[in-house]
Amino acid sequence: MNNRKAIMKKTRIALLLFAILMVAACGQKGGGFDPRDTVQVPECLTGEDSIAYIENTLVKSPISAEDLLSLQEVHTLDSWLEQCLQYEDAAGIVITYRDSCALRMANRFMRMHHLVDMNGDAMDKLQWAVAVNAIIDSFCAQVPEVGRDTAIDDITRLFNKIASPVQMDLNLQSYVMSSIDYYRTFDAYRRWLERVPDNLKEVAKEEYVAWHDLNEARFAMWRDVSLTREWYSMKPMQIEFYYQNLSENRRAELAIERDIILEGKLYKQKGKTVTKKQWEQWIKDHSRPEDYDDVVEYNGSYEDLPSDSTVVACTTALRQTFSRWLAARQALAAALPEDRGTSYDNLTADIHSRLVGKLPDLLPFEW
Repeated sequence: MNNRKAIMKKTRIALLLFAILMVAACGQKGGGFDPRDTVQVPECLTGEDSIAYIENTLVKSPISAEDLLSLQEVHTLDSWLEQCLQYEDAAGIVITYRDSCALRMANRFMRMHHLVDMNGDAMDKLQWAVAVNAIIDSFCAQVPEVGRDTAIDDITRLFNKIASPVQMDLNLQSYVMSSIDYYRTFDAYRRWLERVPDNLKEVAKEEYVAWHDLNEARFAMWRDVSLTREWYSMKPMQIEFYYQNLSENRRAELAIERDIILEGKLYKQKGKTVTKKQWEQWIKDHSRPEDYDDVVEYNGSYEDLPSDSTVVACTTALRQTFSRWLAARQALAAALPEDRGTSYDNLTADIHSRLVGKLPDLLPFEW
């Protein structure tokens, strides 16, 4: 057995040395090894689409801010801009230098967001926030009259200036707007994880990851089960609206958590405690489209309804991620002094109460 282990170890070392020599040989031949050459791009993708495909294939978790900032600028919003300007040509819209800078920021912002959303995890989203801060700094250097705190809103200003009332454009605009709120929430989490006391950093990080996964599971439920996009053109816009509310709510909650943990401010529970049975009932109620009968009546068939396997996958993810999130928050509360831990538990109960309800009830409310 020992001889076998020794042989296997020598074999691994030999293979490693062979790989190093091969890379060195490539470097001696003509300009070095380029991993981009290893990606086979589908024939239907050309130009900037092929660049995006290659980078999406190569950049995998863990993703750094440097990875995102080094992405080639694939201007995915330019064609949309051209369409909007053609539609609004009669209105005499003039694109200024500031508008052009805002469009470039929007392009880079959405390019990075798409990649990290497809290929990244919770920790990669924090790196995305760092990268976005860098492109905001770049924009402010080009347009110094815009303050840094409001710079990202220049994307909204530009879209409001040029957007057409066509539903497809409104859907895209809502996607970009919810992505901005998404960034703000991750940046708020990033700053919170930097400030949290050292003895709480690990449990706070676990809560953040659990929240991220629950958030993604909830969105998947909306996208794939609770709301069906195919038959209703405004559904994508509606989903992004709900997602935007989730982000706004989480930032409001984080502000209260900072006050509890850092300042010792007490928080009294405002809603009713939701039991595990009620949570399970909520999942059951949302395990079929809210507009089930309307979809069937519209199409005369069940083709647009989610498959049983999709429903099972989404509901399983929702149950599991919620359990992890609740456990993480309980662990954080247990690590606090008793009065602060109780306040944190009270806030958790109110967050839970708000999560369990019909989707339109997710609007932010006064704390």
